[in-house]
Amino acid sequence: MREHRSRPWLDLVLAALVGAALLLAAGWLVPPAAAPFPGHGARFAAMVEAPFGFTGEFPHRVLWPLLAHLAGWLGLGPVAASQAASGALLAVVFWFARRRGLAALDAGLVAAAIAASGALLVYQPMACFSDPLNLLLLVLQLHFAARPAVFWPLVLLAALSHELALFFAPWLLWLRTRHGGSWWRDGAWLAAVTGLYGGWRMYVSTHGSGSYGFSYYFENMIWVPWGLPLLWSLWGLVVLVEFGPLLVTVVRGFRRDELELGGRRGALLYVACLLPLMVLAYDVMRFATFWLLPVLTGVIALLRGKHGRPLFLGILLAAIACYRWQHPEPSQQGGAAFTRLSGEILALLPSHYPLTFDKGVSLSGELLRRGADIWWAALAAVVVIVGLGLALARYTGSASSPGSAPRTRG
Repeated sequence: MREHRSRPWLDLVLAALVGAALLLAAGWLVPPAAAPFPGHGARFAAMVEAPFGFTGEFPHRVLWPLLAHLAGWLGLGPVAASQAASGALLAVVFWFARRRGLAALDAGLVAAAIAASGALLVYQPMACFSDPLNLLLLVLQLHFAARPAVFWPLVLLAALSHELALFFAPWLLWLRTRHGGSWWRDGAWLAAVTGLYGGWRMYVSTHGSGSYGFSYYFENMIWVPWGLPLLWSLWGLVVLVEFGPLLVTVVRGFRRDELELGGRRGALLYVACLLPLMVLAYDVMRFATFWLLPVLTGVIALLRGKHGRPLFLGILLAAIACYRWQHPEPSQQGGAAFTRLSGEILALLPSHYPLTFDKGVSLSGELLRRGADIWWAALAAVVVIVGLGLALARYTGSASSPGSAPRTRG
């Protein structure tokens, strides 16, 4: 496919306009919240007034409160700053696609795909979470994978937003080796980033009294190990619900080795890095949103191919329709299916806890029985998505040379 050239400053202006417009349009699918989300959202919002006051449960996650504090100088409150972060994510997605040679219209379709997915819509009612910022930084890391002096500071910045950024360390190292890096040199970069972050945590611990330290998670690993297969299954269900037909592009891109995640092994490694997140926490609806990168690169790969635009328009319209269908109550993260199953778990878990092997098997079996219609429907959807993805991989070629690292600009 012929690359579409444009002035960088014009791309930035277009990115901002597209991000703002799509954020407004996303409100049609899921209206944004008017107040911080109870729990973590309210805790983040409380940090905005004094981000370096080191108060609250997680004073070390300072990046989003700091940026929201600066946004306050422009008259934006925490909720508005949260929406601005979501709009910025869409703008960066548009810019990312333009840097890969897509026309402005196609880059807009890429951003529209993310705006119509759980990567953005999960956080419409969950105001004042840092996750859209974390996703934005992941996209930037992917873009600057060939420039270690930019790449690794972005990783450190992401860790200052949320420590889960370091869970991607194996994939980050792999990605760097596929872009001219070396294990020992980038291992040193990673060690430096980890050391700086560790120093930050030590400094915060001497000036604050946060309760979300490492010990908190180890003390609350209620799903480890016998409940993890069930938890991962629920995560997969939420991925299916929140991204729907867009996952067809992931299957196609994986089959043709066109996902820009470090080849097929890199794509698998990225997903493997997500699984340990649920060893320490069980926010499966939030962890599902990290499928942003496979979907983003899959959509770009399809649009770079022959007849990509009309094919993707059909997929995008199907994704929007499916999202509306699966979310009769727009604010339900994971949709009606996950909401129903999570209610069943809350009712069943007390009688099965602690989760020994026998109780883990019993809980899983009971949830499969009570939600049999959901699980069978999910299995059917997976078969359809895989089948369509493989068909597209076979019958749609690529107008650019295949591979996991398409030519980029800037």
